[in-house]
Amino acid sequence: MNDKTQYDTDDALATAVVDRLSTDIDPEVAARLRAARQEAVYLVDSAHRKRAPWLAPAGGLVAASVVAAVLLREPGMQPMPVLDDAEMAAAAELELLEELEMLAWLDEEMLDAG
Repeated sequence: MNDKTQYDTDDALATAVVDRLSTDIDPEVAARLRAARQEAVYLVDSAHRKRAPWLAPAGGLVAASVVAAVLLREPGMQPMPVLDDAEMAAAAELELLEELEMLAWLDEEMLDAG
């Protein structure tokens, strides 16, 4: 059941209950109940209308971007290769060595400057 049919069902049930009770209760209480019901219905309606109006255009923009990226991809492009654990470890070790070389060079530069 979608929100609209659930809302219609709830609204019809609330109307029936209020109508039935309005014959059994004081007219002033019945009027207050009708006013409270109308306010609740108004709040639900206004909440449905205020539901993130920017969301639909943003979703469309994302979808268009994905389509453009797929269509504009070069035909010869290959996906990134997947590295196994040994290759990942070697790459990390190489990166560490490069960082150590950079630190050694900085140390020498500081000694030469000092």
